[in-house]
Amino acid sequence: MSRRRTRKVKTRARKSTGRMQLGRRLADMAGMLAPLRALAARAAAWAWHSRNVRRCAGLAGGAAAIAVLSWIMLGSLGRDARYTVDPARIELAAEPSWATGELAARLRHSMEEDLRAELSDLPSASAFDEALMQQVSERLARNPWVAGVPRIERRFPAAGDDHARLMPVLQLRRPALLVECRERYVLVDGEGVVLPLTVPRDAEELRDFRAQLNAPLRVARGVTGDAPQPGNQWANEQLAAALSMERVMRRARLDLSLPIDAIELVSVPQKCDERGRVHYPPGGGVVLVPDARALPDTRVIWGRPPVHASTLELSANEKLDKLIKRLSQPDALGGSIDLRTRNT
Repeated sequence: MSRRRTRKVKTRARKSTGRMQLGRRLADMAGMLAPLRALAARAAAWAWHSRNVRRCAGLAGGAAAIAVLSWIMLGSLGRDARYTVDPARIELAAEPSWATGELAARLRHSMEEDLRAELSDLPSASAFDEALMQQVSERLARNPWVAGVPRIERRFPAAGDDHARLMPVLQLRRPALLVECRERYVLVDGEGVVLPLTVPRDAEELRDFRAQLNAPLRVARGVTGDAPQPGNQWANEQLAAALSMERVMRRARLDLSLPIDAIELVSVPQKCDERGRVHYPPGGGVVLVPDARALPDTRVIWGRPPVHASTLELSANEKLDKLIKRLSQPDALGGSIDLRTRNT
């Protein structure tokens, strides 16, 4: 037999053997899958006869159908000119609830003008466009008066309306203190954010400003350094001390028994050390200045403010209790009222 014929015979034998082995493997796999097919058949039969499964399948199918119909309807409405909104015509309501009279009207007009200017270059878009909602929120939040935009309400066309409207709900900042600077009083909110409103450092101007407030606004004296631009937080331990004192007095409603006109900071450090600690010199702390019409020539020596409290002094609650007891004795008022220790 020639060599060529021998090679052909061997090649055919190998192919035949390979086909036989493949057939045996497929037969083995079919045998292994047979129980799985039976199990799948039983599961399908159970699902078909199960009321809960049919109910869930119906609900899923209904939800899918509603989603598809909603998508089709939104696409159709989005192409309707009545559902196109112009960001420059968004309705804004910036109401400074802490102010009254001419001051409130002036602030509202100024706020709304600035807010509309932030939106003036945005193009018209569908009221259903989520990207537009995001842009409007981000633009409005850039204003120093705006602490946040919790939501934007959509108003769709109804009888007598010719277009959809957007109505952002604004969370406005409100002043917590008047910080005395060289030539003016700078307003800050409870987080130390500088507000875009100042009052000239003049007794008559300050009196007129305070007369148009719904709640007393105290002056903080002794804050050093230049105030940052409006909308930025004033990182200053002196301001933090005054704000913590303000929060305690408002929470205790101290103004009902003793109106406080100013918070004086005496030798309060401007910065903390690298470990975040604030080191006070002897005698450093907060002095409360009551309204001169209520208690002239009186100073309440509070000591370390709540944010920098020390275990060497009474706690804030103990100091308030001591002050209230002192106020119940009118003959003992006047001069200096020291709240730092029990013996004074």
